[in-house]
Amino acid sequence: MGEAGGASRKKATLRDVADRAGVHVSTASRALDPGQSRRISKATVIKVKRAAEDLGYVRDLVATGLKRGRTQTVGVVVADLENPYNARLIRGVARKLEEHGMVALIVETGEDKDRLERLLRHFMQRRVDAIITAATHLDDRELLDRVVGRTVPVVLAVRGLRDGEYSMVVHDDHGGGALAAQHLIGLGHRSIAQLRGPSDIDTFVRRAEGFAGAAAAAGCEDLTVDEWATVPTMSEGRRLMELTLAAGAPFTGVFAPTDVMAVGAFEAIAGRGLECPGDISVVGYNDVPLVGHLSPPLTTIRLPSEEVGSLAAEVALRQIAEPDRGPESIQLPATLVDRRSTAAPE
Repeated sequence: MGEAGGASRKKATLRDVADRAGVHVSTASRALDPGQSRRISKATVIKVKRAAEDLGYVRDLVATGLKRGRTQTVGVVVADLENPYNARLIRGVARKLEEHGMVALIVETGEDKDRLERLLRHFMQRRVDAIITAATHLDDRELLDRVVGRTVPVVLAVRGLRDGEYSMVVHDDHGGGALAAQHLIGLGHRSIAQLRGPSDIDTFVRRAEGFAGAAAAAGCEDLTVDEWATVPTMSEGRRLMELTLAAGAPFTGVFAPTDVMAVGAFEAIAGRGLECPGDISVVGYNDVPLVGHLSPPLTTIRLPSEEVGSLAAEVALRQIAEPDRGPESIQLPATLVDRRSTAAPE
């Protein structure tokens, strides 16, 4: 008597695939491994994959990883999943890892240090092969050293640390801040200000230093208020813009260190009955999706998030393959995207 629902099908093995394709088991294994398939002819890879598909064979990644002492996973930490910048960064990481048969495990900290520690410990318990973090604060070195140490590679993306002990893929934030100031100055603005991001994140400190340095070098009046944002959000951009407007000194150009904070600045400017760029020109940072469709479209410093993610994944893969490899540092150049939120002062 047959089993209810029909006869059970025997699970296909790697040897079954090799026999169907007419190759050795080791060849079949390499052909189905994205990290090793380049060592085999394309025709053989196609033949083996077709055999695997015909037989319904599914690779056991856990078993494969255990043989190599790996889990084929990389922990990816971002500060805020709602920030549109992070979506493309994650895409860049995930796509590069997938090319090598690996998977990204994605978490967010909400800029919470305790949560970062819990998440890092969770990754370590899961035995991830590497960690990529875009949520680092300047005082997180001790935490990284204590929880992760040199057990697995750590790659800092976007947000760096200053002593170079960890691999980093960052932007020329100092140059980007300077470029924002130089753009406004080049349009004829002589009284300008910036909305400074959190003072405990290296990215924002460098952008602030770059802007202030360029303004001072040009002899411009810098009317930046003393406060820094607590978190790089729209509401903080609006709050700092309102404080800058309330200070009373007239200015005609402002730099926000993220596009999201620039949107908050837009809201504060409109709330005062002022116009951008007629009354105040605004420069953002990152060039996230949709800022070119704001009214007016936002002039911004481009930080190619998907490229940063892809490069960070490449660095992590190299560190996994060569555990004794020293830390790498990659810095992408700053470029300005000139749109209609900036103009010569009227």
